[in-house]
Amino acid sequence: MAETVLEEADAYTAKWDPELEIPIFKWEGFVAGDEFRENARRWEEIMADRGVERYIVDTREIDAHDDADKQWLAETWVPALVDIGIRRGAGVYGESTLASMEMEQVEEELSAIHPEYEFRVFPTAEEAKDWLASQ
Repeated sequence: MAETVLEEADAYTAKWDPELEIPIFKWEGFVAGDEFRENARRWEEIMADRGVERYIVDTREIDAHDDADKQWLAETWVPALVDIGIRRGAGVYGESTLASMEMEQVEEELSAIHPEYEFRVFPTAEEAKDWLASQ
């Protein structure tokens, strides 16, 4: 079954994978600060509304996150996700070395936040889906 579009905004597209029953969020370009946080909060709402435990975020269109935004993810967003029942997140990163290094750091930092939450990164959406399917 094909993914269906849940929502489209300037900064992202949210799709639904009916096979895995997970949302897939794709950044369409770099955003930071309030815009980044507003979009991430919207993703949180979508996950809560759907009652999911897993999600994918596709960051192939950006090479790096703003340091303040990474700190916000760790201190505010991931704890809020855990509170609504999210247990696994998978990231898909771009081909650049910078993107790979950035996402590996994000993986380490986010996975260390809460013992019930794990975030892993992958070079392809297929690998991310395979990992989530095994969880």
